[in-house]
Amino acid sequence: MSDTDMTTAVAAAGAAMEQAVSTFMMHPETFGASVAAGYQNPLAGYVAGRGGVLGQTSGAVVASVFVVFEPAGLTALWDEGVAVRGAEGAAQQYWAQTAEFGRKYLANAQGLDRLNALSERVIAAAPTWGVPLFAGWRAMPLAQDAPARALQVMFILRELRGGVHFDALTVSGIAPIEAHLLNKGPEYAQVFGWPEPFPDVTDKKDRYAEVEQATNRRMAEIIGNALSLAETQELARLSEDALQVLRANVPG
Repeated sequence: MSDTDMTTAVAAAGAAMEQAVSTFMMHPETFGASVAAGYQNPLAGYVAGRGGVLGQTSGAVVASVFVVFEPAGLTALWDEGVAVRGAEGAAQQYWAQTAEFGRKYLANAQGLDRLNALSERVIAAAPTWGVPLFAGWRAMPLAQDAPARALQVMFILRELRGGVHFDALTVSGIAPIEAHLLNKGPEYAQVFGWPEPFPDVTDKKDRYAEVEQATNRRMAEIIGNALSLAETQELARLSEDALQVLRANVPG
């Protein structure tokens, strides 16, 4: 097995899954479903829903796990969100929304049973230390139909990669706001609640590149314990295909 080939396939699968799940998380239809479920602020529904698997904890704890959100704003959204359905109820509601979105917009995608089978092998084999959101979502029951299940397993694997990335980021010493600026820039940082003025991060570009490399290396190790190179490349292709179907079907 070529380390480079494995890392390339893992990065491709991770990128496709991240974009597919982000499409669900940030779509107006998802926000509308959260409002219909009783969350006046759909972002509070998102925070309580995604973080609900951590249990009935404090906003400060959730902010420490989410890492890249401005902590005070994240804490306020958590407090507002859990007041509606509690933590467990929020997670269940969000998981049902995830399933419904996949059911609706991945219905005509090909290869979903295979995507699910490969993904679930990784999910079952992956360690849970240092990745609390992954551990929480892995324990949630999966939908029985392939389209709904596909978005759910991609969601879980997204949390796995996100947790690994946050661990690497923490070790690197790059602050969350710096990571935003190095990743997608000031506008992206503002979306996550960070106020100006922003720090100069020019001297940390190489270190951030090392964080990305470390994330992909560790994910290659984790996935390599469950899948062969050929299977990982297949998972990347199937994930990219699912993303394309989602993009074609989801209203702009």
